[in-house]
Amino acid sequence: MTTNLDRKTDLDDVLAEIAAAAVPPSAKALRIWTNKYPEFAPAIIDFVTDWIATDALRSAHTASDDEVDLVVNRTMSRVQMMLEEAERSAELTDLVADMGKVGHDLNSFQRAIGLDRTLVDSLVSRVIKPSTVPAEIVQRIASALRRRIDSVRTYLRLGPQLLAAYKSRIQPTVNQVDFSYLVQHAELPDDEKARLLAAPIDPHLQD
Repeated sequence: MTTNLDRKTDLDDVLAEIAAAAVPPSAKALRIWTNKYPEFAPAIIDFVTDWIATDALRSAHTASDDEVDLVVNRTMSRVQMMLEEAERSAELTDLVADMGKVGHDLNSFQRAIGLDRTLVDSLVSRVIKPSTVPAEIVQRIASALRRRIDSVRTYLRLGPQLLAAYKSRIQPTVNQVDFSYLVQHAELPDDEKARLLAAPIDPHLQD
């Protein structure tokens, strides 16, 4: 005889559990549900979207199909923004992973922030002294990653990130270098180098 203990959770069970709440889930709760059941994520988002849209229309006496579609579309956009905001609020600790989350690879990220590969690699490994990074560069990184500026500043302050492939039990000391030094040796046009070297340093990263 088969018991219910071995029965795999299905979509109806998940949606029923979500619907047991008095109000639609918050962005944080929605992220928990989609992380817990990634195979049902699209259906969960659709369900929550319809729920919010239904609540929005509840006060109206009548609503045309076009009005319903408009509310659903707007609500879907709002739910997606809620999810993205919840995702972006997580701490930034891995620059390469964060690039991937917004559709960048190293090459496209390099173009987005207007630096060469050496500078990008140095940002990834955090070998640049935070107190020497221009505010403009912090802003470029934040924009490219759709992050708050403060989260980028926090990332830059984390200290050098050693290569994962390093096998020695005795970890080497990594000396951080000035952003200006890397700019001087970067593969950038001379006028861009001069502009970056003259750019004001981010005052919030000063020691």
